[in-house]
Amino acid sequence: MRPKHFVYLTREAGTTLIAPYPVATYNLHTSHGSTCSYEVPRSQANPVAASFSSLVALYFNPTELTRYGTLAYVLLVLYSVYSCGLSVLLRFRNEVSAQFSLGVHAADVVWPAVISLFTDGPNSPFFLYFIFALLAAAFRWGMREALLTAAMATGILMIEAIGLTYGPVASLIGAQFDANGLIMRAVYLAIFGFLIGYLAESEKQRRTEALNISRLSAMARVDAGLKGTLQAVLPELLKLFRGRTLLLLTSETETNRTYLWRTEAFDKMGETVFTSRQLDTAEARGYLFPLPGDWGGAVWRGSSRMSTILIDGGGARIRHTKCYLPKEFPTQRTFNRLLMSTISVSPAVSARLFVLDPKIGWSSETQLRFLRNLGNQVAPAVYNVYLLRRLRTRATAVERARVARDLHDGVVQSLHAIGFRLYALRTQATMNALERDRELLDIQQLVQDEAANVRTLIQQLKPLDFDPRHLVDFLAGMIERYRSDTGIAAKFVCDLRDVAFPPHICREVAGIVQEALVNVARHSGANNVLVRLGSQEGYWILTVDDDGRGFEFCGRFSHSDLERAHQGPLIIHERVRAIGGELSIDTRPGRGARLEIKIPQQELHAIA
Repeated sequence: MRPKHFVYLTREAGTTLIAPYPVATYNLHTSHGSTCSYEVPRSQANPVAASFSSLVALYFNPTELTRYGTLAYVLLVLYSVYSCGLSVLLRFRNEVSAQFSLGVHAADVVWPAVISLFTDGPNSPFFLYFIFALLAAAFRWGMREALLTAAMATGILMIEAIGLTYGPVASLIGAQFDANGLIMRAVYLAIFGFLIGYLAESEKQRRTEALNISRLSAMARVDAGLKGTLQAVLPELLKLFRGRTLLLLTSETETNRTYLWRTEAFDKMGETVFTSRQLDTAEARGYLFPLPGDWGGAVWRGSSRMSTILIDGGGARIRHTKCYLPKEFPTQRTFNRLLMSTISVSPAVSARLFVLDPKIGWSSETQLRFLRNLGNQVAPAVYNVYLLRRLRTRATAVERARVARDLHDGVVQSLHAIGFRLYALRTQATMNALERDRELLDIQQLVQDEAANVRTLIQQLKPLDFDPRHLVDFLAGMIERYRSDTGIAAKFVCDLRDVAFPPHICREVAGIVQEALVNVARHSGANNVLVRLGSQEGYWILTVDDDGRGFEFCGRFSHSDLERAHQGPLIIHERVRAIGGELSIDTRPGRGARLEIKIPQQELHAIA
């Protein structure tokens, strides 16, 4: 089975129906040569309840049954046995082939035909058994098959009516042709087939949409980055719509840059080609054309510039209004049908999604609403990847700037000082041996101090490469080395029995602890520092306490307070924001400082 064809086949082959009772799984062969599985609740897979309820009803009121003779009773018993056998078979056979499902459906139609034939034909009280066949067709396939089944049942009833009235068995059966009854039953079948088909199609469409939103959102991964995420999501979206080309335009307000992400079908086997590039202003105007009012999406046909369908932001049809493509768009890209939907991301980022020549099988308006719903539901997950990667980039830039500043203000200045002192020592002719030894000792100590500073910078620049399952051990080892390198009495306490952070969360937590310890050693003058990891009321809590001189400000400051005042450690700010946490600092001059990072556990699961 090729799972990548599963989603767009949900209309033809059915989709998974979530039910509190057992289900039967069917395999259908697709036009691509692959096999698609779908599930139908077992209560819809066989008519056990209907057949046994008929036997019970006839047991208490046998008048109708005696009218048709023993054969009708035998047929009902056989129908019940068939239903039970089918139920047992599906109980132990979770997957069935397309041929099996078609055979079962044929039997669902033949059994009511045979039973009605020997129970007054089209006037049979067991006419309702055809309703089960309509239900099964609607939930196995869709409205088209349900209506086709209704037409088949109507045809069978007409043939039985003619045969039982004018055929050779008419004198034996004694049935009477009731034209009005036949017409009413045909109307019942048609109406019921349409209604149940429509309900089944709507249910499948909603479940298909939910399934694909969940599946596509799961492809948004921070470690893959924005390009890697779009490279995974857009080809799947193109396969879902069975289109020829998919274009995503993203425009950033702050940078005034527009990017084109393109996915194109490469062959009939479903392979795609993914490309991306930045557009200049002239190229961007060909895609980011003006939109009328509260506009959400449009459909164009036959490479025409004028739209045929227009919907607003809520998905409602807009009439008596048209949207026109730029002149160069149809000439550059020919199409039989073009879907375009705006995507609501944020005020800073806007996006438009184009699908050329979709063949999913629904109406153009239904396809457009489906595209819009998918885009708007999946966009937040992709946008979160964009924000987190951007925060990481900013944190990296800030880290590099800090390292450059530390090298310039610390190591470089110290090396210049060492050079000047060595020059003075070399040119000082009147210095005695004792003073020279003392000066050389001072220079040696200065070199050792700067070597320690360089070693600290190197440790900070090293990537935090460790197994996320061993985060506690990694932090304990980090603090142990810190204690031996700096002489500060550092201690680590973990109040959690099990730490199961995702890998990128573990890296950020380790980076926060590392940066906090470096700041304590460099700026606080503390003798003791305590790092604690625990949980409280739905939050993971990380605290760093020291007894140094504290920050230049006084009191307790929240994350928003620190950002407004541009105070506190900037790198820790960025790392905490990248994992959706909150930073607060409680400090008193000369009495130390306390950093508290709260990470919502629900947010943690969402990011994971």
